[in-house]
This record gives sequence, structure tokens and C-alpha cells, in this order.
Amino acid sequence: MLKKATVYIGEKNYGQRQQLRDLFLAQGLKQIVCHSNLASMRDVVATLPPDLLVLGDDFDPGIFDLVRQIRFQQLGDNPFMLISMLVSPSRRDVLDRAIEAGVDDIIIKPVSAERVQERLRLVTFHRRPFVATEGYVGPERKGEDTAGLKRIPVLNTLFEKAHGREMDKFALRAAVEGSLHKVLQAQLDSQSFRLGEVCERLVQAYDLGAINEEVQNDLHALANVLRDASGVAVRLKDEQLSGLCVSLADNVDQIADHYEEPTTKEVDLIRKVTMAFKMAMKPPAQPGMVEPDVDVAAFAMRAN
Repeated sequence: MLKKATVYIGEKNYGQRQQLRDLFLAQGLKQIVCHSNLASMRDVVATLPPDLLVLGDDFDPGIFDLVRQIRFQQLGDNPFMLISMLVSPSRRDVLDRAIEAGVDDIIIKPVSAERVQERLRLVTFHRRPFVATEGYVGPERKGEDTAGLKRIPVLNTLFEKAHGREMDKFALRAAVEGSLHKVLQAQLDSQSFRLGEVCERLVQAYDLGAINEEVQNDLHALANVLRDASGVAVRLKDEQLSGLCVSLADNVDQIADHYEEPTTKEVDLIRKVTMAFKMAMKPPAQPGMVEPDVDVAAFAMRAN
């Protein structure tokens, strides 16, 4: 049932590329494309994303950036493609970096037919749900504290093809958008939590008069989170939230320029950043519901 699934293999050694190709062919996969360099693989991933991407740990130093770019939808049309990495047992550093980048699976070298069969079945039928935070999008990581994080089942095109369900580019786009909306919303939730943390530290510092360079650093960090949130809002097509985040970020950067002597209005703005963000994230009120008396757009103007 996997004969219509597509696999890209990234491995710089010719003999190992051929060995991996033969191992996947033995599992019923027919559409296998091998790559000897990262540049050619990037071009093909950007044009026609595979169902499964297999990367050797020594393929290229840029493989971890490649995985992150895929997961953050900066490369290709499917950030949810399955990604496996082949790792030598002695390379613990690579194992950690692969997991942090967002791979679905680690296959320990040397690779055998039994090992490929086992891992292929695992990622096809028992894929871990995704989690999304400010700095990570990818499968839930073992041992990670996921309290408060949404576990999101995402599109698995290998699973779909294993069940005989083909997807043209329009069906793929619709399925990706369905999963992506949930992932982006989870990112906003994570950013809201981060905003709350930074704002709380800043307000406490100003209330106690404990003003030092850490305050300025936190102000810049706050502005950066707001701009990142604006980018997520753009992808969610939420223009109001995106515009609010940019306006708030600009005002926070202005406060950072004279962080030692902010005005009362500026400190008040910091107090209300998280509230403004959360209010802008709420869906439109249903008919008959009473909206809270909060004008979120006005928050961005109060420091001016």
C-alpha cells in the first residue's frame, strides 16, 4: 500500500545511499529519490514535499536548520512531513540536536532491514502528536514537560497513502491548513504565556524600583515576542492581532530607550500588554453576548 508514497534520502556516501534505497524498496516503497547534497534536496523539498524525509547524521551541517525550516513552514508546503534521522550511536550531540529540531524518529546506525521495517511502521501508524511553543514546533518529545501544552494530531500523508487515500495538491493544501491552524493557535498560546512572564518581571521591577540592564533586556525580549506573535497572526490571517502586536512592540522598544525613567502611562502599558494580547486572540462575540469594556487597539496608543 506504500508504493505511491514518496521518500527522499539525504546521504553523502554513494554506497550507503544505495543501501538505504534498497532497504526502503524492500518495504514496498517505490518512489525513492536519493540526494548527495543538501542544496539539491532543499530545491526538491520546496517544490514537491515527500511523505518521508530520511537524513543521515553526517549528510550536511545544515540538516538541523533544514528540519526547523520545514517545521516552521519556511520551506515547502507541508511542515508535517515525516522526518527520520540516521544517527551513529556515539554521536549523542547529534541525537539531541535532531530531537530539538523536530524530527519524528531516530534510527540508530547501522541500519538493517528489520530496523527500517520497525521504524517505518512506527511513524506510519503511531506518529506522536505535535506540540508548538515559542521556539519549537514538532513531535512531542519524550520526557518533556508538556503540562499546559496542547497535543495536536497533525497530517500524516504516509498514513493516508498506506490506507489507499491519495491527495492531490489541493487536498494536501486543505489538510495542511487544517493542522496548521491548530499549531499556530498553540504557538500564540505559548507566546501569551511568555508575554505574561516577562511583563510580570518588568512590572515587579518598576514597582520595587529595581531597575537595571536586565529591565532593558526584558523590554527588548518583550518586543521580540510581540513581533514573533505578529508573524504567527499573519499566517492565521488575523490582521487585527498582527497590527496590535506590531504597535505594542514599537511602543515597548521606545520604552527600552529610556527604561530607567518611564512615564506612568508607559508602565501602565506594560501592565496591560498581556491582557490586550489575550483579548485580541478571542474569537468574535456571538450574537447576544456582551463584550468586555476593553478596547485592545487603544492599549497600543497609550504610551504615545
